[in-house]
Amino acid sequence: MTTDSNVIPIKKADKFFLVRGTMGADEELIEYEKVGIAYLKPGAKTFRIKLWMFPHNQYFLTRETESTSSYVILSLEEFKSQAQEAKNIWQKVGVGEFVGLHIKMKFHLLSEDVYLCLFPDEKQYEEFYAAG
Repeated sequence: MTTDSNVIPIKKADKFFLVRGTMGADEELIEYEKVGIAYLKPGAKTFRIKLWMFPHNQYFLTRETESTSSYVILSLEEFKSQAQEAKNIWQKVGVGEFVGLHIKMKFHLLSEDVYLCLFPDEKQYEEFYAAG
């Protein structure tokens, strides 16, 4: 923070690529193409997911209760009750699990798996595989 400003910069969310492809025997993702992006705010435990084929929808990826490797994919429906109270309904739309350096996501209505790359940017991802 400078003396010229009393504004404290807020760290934006980290961005993680969502890709489709095939996981190789060495747990390296092959034949991938980017299909969306996930956001994770510092200190948060839930990813916000945007698939580019559904630009107006968002999903949430969070750990299953009392699990270190299983995830659940949720959608959020927001509406007003007859009494005009704000209501939320969470619906399970898929599952996820750790596979190598990714979280493999299986959406109930998509035939292909989607992988969340656990590196905030492509440069870190490429550096990791170049070192191996």
